[in-house]
Amino acid sequence: MRSINLTVIADRSCSTSRTYLEYLRIAGLRPKRLWLVDFGVCSWIKRLVPVSRAMPAPFLSENAMYRDLCMNIQAEAGVTPIDYFVQWHPHDYADEVTYFRARDFNDASLQARMKKHTDTAFLYTNGGIVPAVILNAAGVRVLHIHPGIVPDVRGSDCLLWSVKLRKKIGISCFYMSAGIDEGDLIAQQEWDIPKLPSLAAVLNPRDEDTAYRALLYALDPHYRAQLLIRAIGAATDVRSLPSRLQAKALRPAYLWMHPRLRLTFMREAFL
Repeated sequence: MRSINLTVIADRSCSTSRTYLEYLRIAGLRPKRLWLVDFGVCSWIKRLVPVSRAMPAPFLSENAMYRDLCMNIQAEAGVTPIDYFVQWHPHDYADEVTYFRARDFNDASLQARMKKHTDTAFLYTNGGIVPAVILNAAGVRVLHIHPGIVPDVRGSDCLLWSVKLRKKIGISCFYMSAGIDEGDLIAQQEWDIPKLPSLAAVLNPRDEDTAYRALLYALDPHYRAQLLIRAIGAATDVRSLPSRLQAKALRPAYLWMHPRLRLTFMREAFL
């Protein structure tokens, strides 16, 4: 394993966090630090409730059909399925593991930690908007892997906007800046849209949200993780990966997609 100067800020409930860690491990890359954060906890609860180090499998309340759907669409897309519904062991993935809580990236304690550990780049995986006060702080470098080819496809629901507008799954890796999906561009890649016959059973008005959640939970993270590994490559310093200025956006960022549009686009793209 090769240790790299990367701190993964991981949400314990987020499949993207888990997928990044799994791909890094398979590639023989071991982040210097893994911060396992329970996001969304207010400050007074943080003082009263001790942080648990248990790693409960997320969404254990989901039924077997949803788990099977997540496993099946990964296999149909040609990626090695990750079972997101079983427990995993954080110390298998990083040199140093720390557990704590934070409301979001506006949390003063999280910001203080980041400003103190600028010997590494930070990998953003979840937790809401990262404010300019931290992105502009001296020495702070935050990697983000975005589902969309920037600057054309920025904003929300960009996995689906990409497949609708570009007829591809597109991913971009960049150092975050204070704008919406802006920052110095490191790498981009597009993939053909896979056919996912397992989605057919849930691509109806009643179950559309199940299909949507399964795509974002079990498929989207694989493409992000693949580009992350390519972007890091053989680099000795993740804080200074080769990058270039991102072109100026010519259109506004996309907004969340209405469920009716989501249903239409998913049917067109994945069946």
